[in-house]
Amino acid sequence: METGNKTPYQGNRRTCGFFECGKCSKRWFSANSWANCNQRCKSCNTNVYPYKQVKHEKSEEPKKEIRPHPQEMCQKCRQLGFFCGSRYATFKS
Repeated sequence: METGNKTPYQGNRRTCGFFECGKCSKRWFSANSWANCNQRCKSCNTNVYPYKQVKHEKSEEPKKEIRPHPQEMCQKCRQLGFFCGSRYATFKS
């Protein structure tokens, strides 16, 4: 990564992100991951940047159960003032 880049992905679209907290080792996946934006660890409240980000892929399969996105733990949601997974988020970035 270049200096100043905090995430592997540097585009302006939402990606899928893989997170691992350096403090408590909790791991999680989020379908709402953005360039240079962190999410707070639910276990220890540490800001964590994704170590891996992958592009969303369209699927013909039915959607699995969708868990609510904890907006208060998401830097992008806090910056925007609304859910970062909404279709308007890309235009506000």
